[in-house]
Amino acid sequence: MSLKIFLSNLKLNRWGILSWSISIFIYALFVIYLYPLISESSINILGYLEAMPDAMKAAIGLEDVDLTGVAFSVETFVAVEFFSLWPLLIGIYGIFSSVGIAREMEQGTLDLLLAQPVQRYKVIAGKFAVFVFSAFLIAVFSILGLIAGSALIDIPVNLGSISLVFVEAFLLVLSIGCFTVLCAAIFLKPRQALMAGGMFMGLSYILNFIIPALPEHFEWLRNFSIFYHFQANEIVTSVSLDVLSVAIYAAISVICFVAALFVFQRRDMVI
Repeated sequence: MSLKIFLSNLKLNRWGILSWSISIFIYALFVIYLYPLISESSINILGYLEAMPDAMKAAIGLEDVDLTGVAFSVETFVAVEFFSLWPLLIGIYGIFSSVGIAREMEQGTLDLLLAQPVQRYKVIAGKFAVFVFSAFLIAVFSILGLIAGSALIDIPVNLGSISLVFVEAFLLVLSIGCFTVLCAAIFLKPRQALMAGGMFMGLSYILNFIIPALPEHFEWLRNFSIFYHFQANEIVTSVSLDVLSVAIYAAISVICFVAALFVFQRRDMVI
């Protein structure tokens, strides 16, 4: 990886990274702040969640979870309310952040960059490292938002289980970003790369909660959804990562990123 490319791209994207980090911080703070308002109300929130259709429970990571007798803890609330959207939001950010190579190709600045004494794989690695760093920073701001929110409502949050959820969510987002980088290296056109990355994430998300509403013989199709393997509530309950989910996300990320390096290294740049 080229440190100069990383730092220059980090400088170019600093305001976007900062705005996303602050926005997610506020969102996390707001989610925690809502917890006592809901938990102390007359609404039977667990009964409501238990009565939801399987497709809706799958969309928020509560499929096959027996909520009968489960305490409505702040960790459960965060898993349902916050982590049902966090990977999707950061995944969208990752898609737009992972097409830098294709965007520079369209703008005609990629030839100037490749004319410098730097190897191609360092170019793509340096640019993608900015997204990895920004996703990590957003995760840190998210945790800080949850900590600040728990301090406001004076209810402690189990940061151990919450941090484990962030680890798996980060790997999920990383797999989306790596797939988009591969598409950018293949097409070298930002619109096509954005469309491919968006379809990969969007169809995967839709597939996860559409399949439970279909006949059982379609159930096997859910294995192709990356969101199916992300179960925040299970991580919070067991306080452990799912080894299979981690392996799947790591495999997708490594395979796609290595393939992107291979493709970009051998592309003929016609600018």
